[in-house]
Amino acid sequence: MASSVPRTASVLLARTLGLAVVIGLCAWWSIVYTRGALGFSSLWVGSGVLCGVLLTSPRREWLPYLLGAFAASLVVNILLNGLSQIGIVLSFANTLDAWIVAAAVASRVNDVSDLTQLKSSFVVAIVATLVACTVSGLIASVAGDDSATTPAPFAGLFLTWFASHLLGMGIFATLTIAACVEGLKILGQPGQRVELAATLGLVAVVCWLVFAQSRFAVTFLVFPPLMLCVFRHRFSGFVPATGIVAVIATMQTAAGHGPFMVGEGVSDLQRTLMLQAFIANVSLLAFPIAVAVTERKLLMHRLARREHDYRLLADHSSDLVSHIAAGNQRRYISPSVFEMLGWTREEFAEPRWDLIHPEDLENVLQIFDAVSRTGVGASVECRMQHKHGHYVWMELKVRRVPGEGEGEAPGIVFAGRDITKRREYMVALERQARHDVLTGLGNRLYFNERMDLAIARSSRSGKALALLYLDIDHFKRINDTHGHAVGDAVLREFAVRLLASIRATDFAARLGGDEFVVLVDDIDAPDAPQAIAEKLISSLRNEIVVGQERLSVTTSIGIAEGTVFRGGRDELLQRADAALYEAKLAGRNTWCIKTSNQDS
Repeated sequence: MASSVPRTASVLLARTLGLAVVIGLCAWWSIVYTRGALGFSSLWVGSGVLCGVLLTSPRREWLPYLLGAFAASLVVNILLNGLSQIGIVLSFANTLDAWIVAAAVASRVNDVSDLTQLKSSFVVAIVATLVACTVSGLIASVAGDDSATTPAPFAGLFLTWFASHLLGMGIFATLTIAACVEGLKILGQPGQRVELAATLGLVAVVCWLVFAQSRFAVTFLVFPPLMLCVFRHRFSGFVPATGIVAVIATMQTAAGHGPFMVGEGVSDLQRTLMLQAFIANVSLLAFPIAVAVTERKLLMHRLARREHDYRLLADHSSDLVSHIAAGNQRRYISPSVFEMLGWTREEFAEPRWDLIHPEDLENVLQIFDAVSRTGVGASVECRMQHKHGHYVWMELKVRRVPGEGEGEAPGIVFAGRDITKRREYMVALERQARHDVLTGLGNRLYFNERMDLAIARSSRSGKALALLYLDIDHFKRINDTHGHAVGDAVLREFAVRLLASIRATDFAARLGGDEFVVLVDDIDAPDAPQAIAEKLISSLRNEIVVGQERLSVTTSIGIAEGTVFRGGRDELLQRADAALYEAKLAGRNTWCIKTSNQDS
């Protein structure tokens, strides 16, 4: 991952010089300690280091680093082999392959440090490395090697160079990227650094012992400690461990020791290629294991992170979240159950269908059963009992979820939200739509609904019903004399006395102005409507007090009563209105009744 923070010229110069020193030391080590009989090194470390630095740096800094690396390689070649044209060509080739790999990988991979892109990064990197090492190998092989004691075949020079740079790029570019990105973390997690150091030490000791003797059969002993390091520490173990094996094996072989130095008729070129093949096999064997172990670790981390995120959301959600597994077992209950319903999670964990209001329970069970059978989510509103005894309106969004174990039946997850305030608001809106704002009685809409239902019931049962149609005598005079505020107060008090005069089963409404109606349903006593009228008239004998005003208020009442009203609501209203007119003609402050019969 390239840094996006611009560096000052002095910092860039210091980093360039530091890189040049490292590249110079790597070149010196490779030439002095890993040079084969053909003159080329068996393991070229510098290109890998340069490639790793380029991939972890902004592209605007690449040119100084490339020039610094070229200069360092050239200086080492001059110091060890003298100034020559071939030294310049080899230094150029050493720098070229690092640039080719870095440019190819950077153009395809956004972040080389992202372990989730290991596979895609590896494919791009290996193809780019093969191409780069081929190009630089052809350049170096064509130029030849003046340091070789005997003329070397082109194929031998090319294969030695190609394998040397391929291994150096694969191992040490990875090591450099890890060091640049992770810093001290490359030494392992704080609690595992001693173990990592001990495991790497074991790899080094075993590898040194293997290459200190000449039996080829024991080379496999390098693999157990290497695999242990990879399994225990993943890429933090793979990268340095393979580097240690490569360095020790190359140095020992170049010094004339190790299992690849035995056997008559084996040329120096063959020994070098066998060494490089061994290092390549070590890397190729350990790399996929490191990838698999790392991806497993990443997967476990992502799963743990996802579970943590979901648990965090569920635990801190204001909604009640619950997972009901097969057999009605509650696997999870969010802590919000206490705030919402007063129950602890342990108390709510038992099957508590009894907490649902009896009127809502059947519907809830049907919804849960349907979701469980069909897998189609649904919502249901119900009342759930609070621990303090009252009910809370809940909206439950229900979903089916797979069973946790293999073969386990699906479960149910629901998220419950407290909608008590919303329900109260809806009830208030509904009441406002059906009730008179001034008096609190039903309005015309509500009256029409109740009247139609009452007529239908009367037709089925044969029981009589009655409608009282009444208004306040001379109400306009009250408004004109005392003002509308006093008139409104009179209407409110009239409504109070009207409600006090009727039965609990009767229905009172204000149709508008000073017009009121009372619907008397299921009349058992023949004189029930008249009794209501008399009671109301009697209650108005007491004056209505509004502020300093004391008003004598009377009412005229028309009553329509019967069992058959073929004209429906309109016929009943017309009869009551006609009776009201007769009551007014009779001198007001009285009532008059009109009845219907089977022949009306």
